[in-house]
Amino acid sequence: AEWAARGEAARKLLAAAAATCRGQCGSEDEREEVLRLVAELEGMNPTPEPAKALEILEGEWLLVYASEDVTRSSPFFWAWRQLLEGVPDPSPISRMVLGTEALSESIFAITDGLPAKSIGEASQTIRDGKLINRVAVKVFGLGRTMMTTTCRYEDLASDGFEDDGSELALTVETTQAVGGSPVLSPVVFPSERFLGSNAEVVMRITYLDDDLRIVRNADDGRCFVYTRAQKDPLVLMDTDMYTVA
Repeated sequence: AEWAARGEAARKLLAAAAATCRGQCGSEDEREEVLRLVAELEGMNPTPEPAKALEILEGEWLLVYASEDVTRSSPFFWAWRQLLEGVPDPSPISRMVLGTEALSESIFAITDGLPAKSIGEASQTIRDGKLINRVAVKVFGLGRTMMTTTCRYEDLASDGFEDDGSELALTVETTQAVGGSPVLSPVVFPSERFLGSNAEVVMRITYLDDDLRIVRNADDGRCFVYTRAQKDPLVLMDTDMYTVA
């Protein structure tokens, strides 16, 4: 009965996530319903200490829902938000136009609103102590790139912290725009060196089974839902899911 209930909850969540374009379209009520279904499934998590369950955790995962912009599934942005935490936007104009207060949110609002920005599939590869986050992005005039962030990880308990086995300590190492511009593609941004201690972020795994994973940024609770990928993440650039015109 418990297995059947989880399966039904997962099916409802995946259908609602698809209906809202991975959380990027639809009404506020529809997006709130996705979050309700996320919380319902989190309460049914079948995997104790999911951050330690590497036999399930490792592999290729495809993003199907994000409670904010899909690009923010990358821990690179979690680290930037952490770096700028508490820093207000000094410009009254951008605060008024964008409706933001924090500098980080103003910056994100500007990048989210780039004209004719297409976001393709987003994925994570978790294997051998590395988490590689990929998001396919196409901006008019700049071509298509695979924004790739590489992190190393360990579960927090292994670092001497007391936790429930749900948290992965991530250190953002590098970020690279693979493909697209032949000038930018070879450039590897040294995220860890630039961000310092802010390169260290925490991913909380709130649900994990063989086919579905729900994670939250431990710092702010924003959530991301993944399904087990069935294809090579290197070809995920080929599909655009939605466009910001």
